[in-house]
Amino acid sequence: MNRLSLKYVSVVLVGLYLLSGVVLADDKKKDSSKDKYSSLETLARGMFYIERMYVDADKVEYPSMVTDALSGIVSKLDPHSILLSREYFAQLTGDTKGKFGGIGIIVSQEKNKIIIVSPIEDTPAFKAGIKAEDEIVAIDGIDIKKLAMKDISDHLRGEPGSKVKLRIKRGTQFIDFVLKREIIKIKSVKSSMLADGILYIRITNFQESTATEVNEAIAGSRNNLKGIVIDLRDNPGGLLEQSVKISDMFIDTGLIVSTIGRGKQRVDREFAHKRNTITDPPISVLVNNGSASASEIVTGALQDHKRATVVGTQSFGKGSVQTLLSLPDGSGLKLTVARYYTPSGRSIQDKGITPDYVIKLTTKKIDVDNMLKQVSSDKKIKMKKNADLINSIKKDVSSWSEDNKKDNQLFYAYLFVKGGKDIVVK
Repeated sequence: MNRLSLKYVSVVLVGLYLLSGVVLADDKKKDSSKDKYSSLETLARGMFYIERMYVDADKVEYPSMVTDALSGIVSKLDPHSILLSREYFAQLTGDTKGKFGGIGIIVSQEKNKIIIVSPIEDTPAFKAGIKAEDEIVAIDGIDIKKLAMKDISDHLRGEPGSKVKLRIKRGTQFIDFVLKREIIKIKSVKSSMLADGILYIRITNFQESTATEVNEAIAGSRNNLKGIVIDLRDNPGGLLEQSVKISDMFIDTGLIVSTIGRGKQRVDREFAHKRNTITDPPISVLVNNGSASASEIVTGALQDHKRATVVGTQSFGKGSVQTLLSLPDGSGLKLTVARYYTPSGRSIQDKGITPDYVIKLTTKKIDVDNMLKQVSSDKKIKMKKNADLINSIKKDVSSWSEDNKKDNQLFYAYLFVKGGKDIVVK
């Protein structure tokens, strides 16, 4: 074994020894140090033989072998733990600032498939019609199965103005999209008054300024605030602390979220504070299969505390906590270290949040009279007869934008806020 080979084998052994030391501290009773050293020796010797003897020398250089070995280990853990290239790690650590380059999609690796969690609003992907749960099967003609996760990210991002071709599988249908990359600027909160003191707040993701933006939206309407619709549809998540702050705005006491780590010994709990809590107006929350992570934390907290009526379809089910860890070569690990649990102890992971009122989105224009007849006959909804309320609802909806008039999920969310105790989900 030459000096160069010894050097690299030593690095591998030392690095894996340090990693095994962490495991050893938690699991002394499970494995003896002798067994671990034997396994590390097997790995190091196998890498040495491959580097020295494999027929194609250019395929077995130590840096790439170490990366491939680590990538292989991580890929066996869970869909959200991945090894990140230097470039992608640098980009990812800047994403929560609200500006990055690309086409505007959040993706998840699930069972060797690349699934779109959601397109980001007002981005090339969103405008082109890409949807949550679409599967990417090829990028620029390259089969997705031939690309590592880090390579997929590199292919999706590029110079502003350059184009990328995606082949998408939606159900049994294959659709091709040609998208022009651009600098993605994300404004996380948009708000408007639906009618009669009912404020609509659309949160597209959770970044550093989100809680402040929500506060500002509410403050601008505080004197006439009779209800709030919080729209979290196609919101892929973001910063945990922001989701906690927003939940805390509407819950005055009790648990907001628990994060439970390895061996259930590492537990963090976030609690609500009474000060400045908005307890008066009723709230509806809109979710769909693109609502993930931090969106599900807010939804779960408001639902468990019976502070809001949740409307829409089952949320995504991304209830795990990742941390970003830098590696010596500039690459990084996004590693799952805990899972989220709602105040009642529900796990979000792979399950999501079931709305109080499940309703699929349609694109037909709302017929208010017909919708109200459906509501009055719906066994899931309790509706008291109130002629003044019905007339007020008709007047409100007539003033909506044309887009809102085609949003039946929004109509129901508004209805439960507007109706108060006269219209409730049983």
